[in-house]
Amino acid sequence: MTRLLLALLFTLCSHAALASFPDTAAVYLVDAQQQETKIADVSFTETQNGETAVSVDLDTSRFTEHFLSMRPFRCIEGDTEWFCYLSYPYDLRSLITQDDLSDLEYQLLFIRKTPSEFGIDAWNGLYYQLTLEDDGTLTGTLLEGDLNSLQSPPAEKYARPIDLGEFIDADKSRRLFPTLRIY
Repeated sequence: MTRLLLALLFTLCSHAALASFPDTAAVYLVDAQQQETKIADVSFTETQNGETAVSVDLDTSRFTEHFLSMRPFRCIEGDTEWFCYLSYPYDLRSLITQDDLSDLEYQLLFIRKTPSEFGIDAWNGLYYQLTLEDDGTLTGTLLEGDLNSLQSPPAEKYARPIDLGEFIDADKSRRLFPTLRIY
């Protein structure tokens, strides 16, 4: 009887810990002084198979339009660095779970550049690896790496061609927005 009661209690606690995502949340880039810049809203829709559909709506008023390396980009301009949004160009399922946030991460890609650089180089790719915090906040740790893998479509539909093993932790003291938060 005691084992049954403990198993039931464990099951209830486990389900309580697996809270669902909110219907909507705001996406913020956070600078070194912890000042937040809201850049988007994200919608979460629970599916019947235990996944959550996500859709990011970029707030284009926060960005300036630039034509860089023969393509249009939306950038947030800092004194020493610009963060330019890179829309993922291929199909995504746009489904996440609490253990796999990749499809949301792929919707929040950036390339950095200095104001003096003429073009933009995908070698300077920025990727926020998301973690679900206990309070429900999604916190993005900034990684730097080459996003040139996105120049051609992946061999399989819905594949995730970015190899995070080739990315490094960002030098947070040098980046305009070392953190991303969604809440």
